[in-house]
Amino acid sequence: MAGSSTQKIIVICDFSDRMKEVVVHGARMADVLKKELCLTAIWKDKEQKAQFQEQLIRTSQRLKSTLPSLEVSWLLLQKSLYGNMQKLVDEYEAVLVVLHHADASWAMKAFRESSIAFLFVNGEEPRYLSYKNVLVPVDFRKASKETSLWASYFGRFNRSLVQLIYAHDTEREQAAKLTRNLLFFQKFLSSVHVRFHVVEGRTTSWGICNEALERANELEGDVMIFSGSSAISLLDLLIGLPEKKIIKRAGFMSILMINPRKDICVLCD
Repeated sequence: MAGSSTQKIIVICDFSDRMKEVVVHGARMADVLKKELCLTAIWKDKEQKAQFQEQLIRTSQRLKSTLPSLEVSWLLLQKSLYGNMQKLVDEYEAVLVVLHHADASWAMKAFRESSIAFLFVNGEEPRYLSYKNVLVPVDFRKASKETSLWASYFGRFNRSLVQLIYAHDTEREQAAKLTRNLLFFQKFLSSVHVRFHVVEGRTTSWGICNEALERANELEGDVMIFSGSSAISLLDLLIGLPEKKIIKRAGFMSILMINPRKDICVLCD
């Protein structure tokens, strides 16, 4: 690996035509969060390792010449992202993994082992590179509150507007939990001086993520943050997790996912 031991934005490089899109979004996030951009490739054999290393060096050199103020490093991982998640956090101080929407199918296994957020991106349209209008679906689950930290990062470091789209639950216990979650978001974001707007949803907690996605153009959202599944059944694994379906339907909007099954890593200011 080349680079320093600071917190890193990990960009998964597969050297396909769509890799440029992932790198562009990764560089944007590194600039917003003031973190090091780490171009990362996963190799299967020694021949591939040598090829990837050469390509990573060339790509990092081009980035440094284009964006001289950006810290850029590169990293080679063996076999799989899944098998390296803990190493990325413990040894390389990773705080975010950036991938393409098309990577969602194979990346979900790694996400379920991740204590850092995953950002799935698609395209290079300027609107979706601004990260200025953050959509956050709020449901009754305890896990829903886990997204507040990343919402605050966008608000603090990028002066983004956070839009809280809260569910419409009528069952008494669920409605009470939802109200507590919404109040938590409002109190927390106010305490860190982040602009937010509360939007009344029309669907229950089970459909609020899909509703937020459907209303993205109306709300002018450019990124959506939500918490992944808290409990995963065999049926979920067979037919596909809801989060994978959301990413598939997201169009050009970026989707940032938090794993509620792990303690979240915190960014250093």
